[in-house]
Amino acid sequence: MWVSHPPEERLKDYPHQLSGGQKQRVMIAMALACNPDLVIADEPTTALDVTIQAQILNLFEELQKKRRMSLLYITHDLGVVANIADRIYVMYAGIIVEQGTAKEIFHNPYHPYTQGLLASLPSPIKRGSALHSIPGTVPDPAYKPSGCPFHPRCGFAIDTCRFEFPEMCDYGKGHLSRCPVLYSVEN
Repeated sequence: MWVSHPPEERLKDYPHQLSGGQKQRVMIAMALACNPDLVIADEPTTALDVTIQAQILNLFEELQKKRRMSLLYITHDLGVVANIADRIYVMYAGIIVEQGTAKEIFHNPYHPYTQGLLASLPSPIKRGSALHSIPGTVPDPAYKPSGCPFHPRCGFAIDTCRFEFPEMCDYGKGHLSRCPVLYSVEN
């Protein structure tokens, strides 16, 4: 399952003799050595060029199918998420704020943070226009605000958001969001 060099040519190489993509493949091989049912891949394509990223993602897809294993893919790259994810869990300040199928999250986001993330993606239609950003700053993990952790940055926040931690709201088909304000508007 190698991409360019047979393993016997690399067997005695030191890490500094390997490219970034080769190092990632070694780490993937180490993770798969004991045939896990679940592999947790935390930013496995960060700092790799686009061609190598695609090879790594294709390798994960091939391994998932052949080994019938689950893959928990942690990334901030929404382009990668759109291409590989079946289900998405969006986190803000260490809290899951929305979860659902990739299609649902990308086409019908119900949490203001998810909406802000998706709005910040460059648009091929609006080439050259300024990118959207979410106002404010991420809270310090040691001093999280009371209530909803996103309320200081949220354009929909009401008084309740400042004091009560929101429960998940069910939009059906496994799509859940932690924003009762938008849930009350939708229902």
